[in-house]
Amino acid sequence: MARNLERSQPSRKITQKILIACEGSKTEPIYFKSIRNELRLPTLEIIILPHQSKTDPGNIIERLIEERQQMKNDKRWTTNDTAWAVFDGDEHIEKSLANWQGAINRANSQKINLAITNPCFELWYLIHFQDHLAQISREKLLKLLNKYIPDYDKSMSLYPQLLKPLTEQAIQRAEKIAKQIKRDQLDEYSNPCCSDLPKLISNLLGLKDNSSSQQ
Repeated sequence: MARNLERSQPSRKITQKILIACEGSKTEPIYFKSIRNELRLPTLEIIILPHQSKTDPGNIIERLIEERQQMKNDKRWTTNDTAWAVFDGDEHIEKSLANWQGAINRANSQKINLAITNPCFELWYLIHFQDHLAQISREKLLKLLNKYIPDYDKSMSLYPQLLKPLTEQAIQRAEKIAKQIKRDQLDEYSNPCCSDLPKLISNLLGLKDNSSSQQ
């Protein structure tokens, strides 16, 4: 019998998983999938849950809780792993403040990390190019963004091309917004805000830096 002389490739153990559920069906998933594809970290698994029709904050958070529990049941969840809910603030706050606060409280009690943008995710794109500290509507924000990204469309992939070299600046500008909110004693998710989205991005990109230094 002929012997199989092919050697199996050594596999690296996944040491961290980041579970992400997004409100949007295009913009946010495309952005995070682009980061995942560009990172190519053998020890990090970025899991972006498929989009579903019910995407109000409460449903997004419950879905993360259920998925995380299933992973725990399958012994695929560790203390290094994190779950993130990514959604907008403007229309949800206006529609029902009680439901909004209930979703926030539920996330906090279940240790679900929140990456909330107000008015919308495109604010994160905009502050790659300029500071923005004033309240703004979704429509005006998109007009501003079109100055830097002509014919902007939600299905565009903007990472790594275009956004990657400006990510550090965007994080610094988001920190400026957070400091303004705290100084003015406003609600954490006031318009404008990027809440902990920069923290999520920093964690992802920081993991790449750590991996490079260990090789």
